[in-house]
Amino acid sequence: MSEPFNRLTNMFGALVLGIADRVRWAALDETTLGGETAAALVVIGHTPGLSINQLGRVLRLSHPGAVRLVDRLTASGLAMRSAASHDRRVVVLNLTETGDTHRAALLERRRKVLETIISEVAPEDLAVLERITDRMIRTLSDDAISALNICRLCNERQCVDCPMNGFGPLN
Repeated sequence: MSEPFNRLTNMFGALVLGIADRVRWAALDETTLGGETAAALVVIGHTPGLSINQLGRVLRLSHPGAVRLVDRLTASGLAMRSAASHDRRVVVLNLTETGDTHRAALLERRRKVLETIISEVAPEDLAVLERITDRMIRTLSDDAISALNICRLCNERQCVDCPMNGFGPLN
């Protein structure tokens, strides 16, 4: 590989990590929520009615880890468990009003961080950056679980024609 490509690869890796850290720190800065808890709020709000098993798979947690996370969410009044309408043995998750409020605040902090970073891009380059980003994101997933994992801190309402759509139902 040529030297410029090696430099781009290295800088791109640093950029991705730096952005992830900034989003994580900003999203969690004003809350006592851990990273998994914050991601769970976003995921449950994005896909109400997820089972504990599905949430665990999206967040890459063991079943006991997912149960503990849901215990924390419900004890904090952020989420509630209920029986699934299709199978009363399955427990599904939904956010409470407090959970929705926390989720909205978290997504707003994320938006501000990302807008600050993107504001450094020249206006004439924004469309190019969007096309490149869309193309790259589409290569990251091949099923609904991994797509939701990638978008675990995304505001789905802001993503018209989301590159992660089209993977079908979570299984």
